[in-house]
Amino acid sequence: MIKSIIKKLLLLCFILFYSSGYAQENWKRQYPPTDKLLRHVFFVNNDTGWCAGAEGIIFHTTDGGKNWTEQNSTVNTFIVDLFFLNENLGWALTLRNTLPFGTTILKTTNGGMDWVATDYPENNVFMNVIFYFDSLNGWLGGSKIVSTSDGGLNWIDVAIDSGLVSNLPVLNFNFYNRQFGYACGGFIDLAGVIWRTTDYGLNWSSVGISPDQIFDMFVFDSLNAITLSGDPEGFFGIGDIKTTDAGENWRFDELPFFALSFAIDFRTDTEGWSASGPKFLFTSDRGETWVEKLTPDSAVIFDLTFTDSTTGYAVGENGLILKYKQNTTKVEDNINLPEKIVLHQNFPNPFNPGTSIQYAVSSRQFISLKIYDVLGNEIAVLVNEEKPAGEYEVKFSANGGGKGLTSGIYFYQLRIGSVIQTKKMVYLK
Repeated sequence: MIKSIIKKLLLLCFILFYSSGYAQENWKRQYPPTDKLLRHVFFVNNDTGWCAGAEGIIFHTTDGGKNWTEQNSTVNTFIVDLFFLNENLGWALTLRNTLPFGTTILKTTNGGMDWVATDYPENNVFMNVIFYFDSLNGWLGGSKIVSTSDGGLNWIDVAIDSGLVSNLPVLNFNFYNRQFGYACGGFIDLAGVIWRTTDYGLNWSSVGISPDQIFDMFVFDSLNAITLSGDPEGFFGIGDIKTTDAGENWRFDELPFFALSFAIDFRTDTEGWSASGPKFLFTSDRGETWVEKLTPDSAVIFDLTFTDSTTGYAVGENGLILKYKQNTTKVEDNINLPEKIVLHQNFPNPFNPGTSIQYAVSSRQFISLKIYDVLGNEIAVLVNEEKPAGEYEVKFSANGGGKGLTSGIYFYQLRIGSVIQTKKMVYLK
């Protein structure tokens, strides 16, 4: 009996070691330069970028995130936005937490080696987003929308319609070109708002779209744009919001997911990602359908960006930095690559009594997905059949297929031919 238990433990250790060596996700953790919250990430090309967040921290990389250098922002308050035109010229925003309250604009002309802080001229005006088309022409959004044509020396209020939601906070700008663009924002439990300009930002019209604020949008072309709006309190599902007529009309559909969408970007014309706290929302069909994908170790993310179709970055809590790298190797030349098989971390984890397990295969395969206890005893068989290529989700209940489990650590194992992937999960009664 003892020999049998030892044999099972050794086998389980081997399985865990064997499977952990494979790259199971395109998103990989980078070495964190800080343990503070990172709220924004901005890259001007695949290698050169910045991230910023709590306590005025700004970090800079020139080698694709392998190394990060801390920059002196000159402030110790939260960086609420970050924007760069090129490798040298950039801006950041922070809100003052001492009298007189208001907004401070940070500017650099040498890639962040030096930052110069300038207070926005009006007190008690709080700006959340900054955007520039060139070194002279830009916009600020927050308590209101203002523009500059002299690089920020002077700011002028723009005209906004007098609708019921027009004066709610602006959180982001998303321009298609200089003449046509959107802003988005709103306030929790009041409205999610989209503003639109068709005359170079001189005039803006507003429309309330959703019950809660909208943090980001993605503009496909002159007619099509998309955004997601979630409920911070978790009472309602995420709103999938689209226009196909340049913002004249918007369609709202509720998704069966409960989360926020802090940022949205598309890697290709059809594949999009949303930073939604401990998970991504993912679409492969231009936003017609969405699925949830857990972040590595369910880490919380707040912002993401793609620099091209092969590279992306995301940031979040505790200094989290993720890098997306697309595998460009042809499948037919590497038929046994483990990257073809993806086993996600279960969610929620820990769980009680139920949890979901997602996995994906890129070709028709015979799939075995089983649950084991720490001694290697088989607890449940979730899948044991041939499946076509695709993404799958399986539900597991400790009160059902788990045969009344006791609290503790369990393992779920995906076996496809000679490839084995195993992950740990925790059941808490």
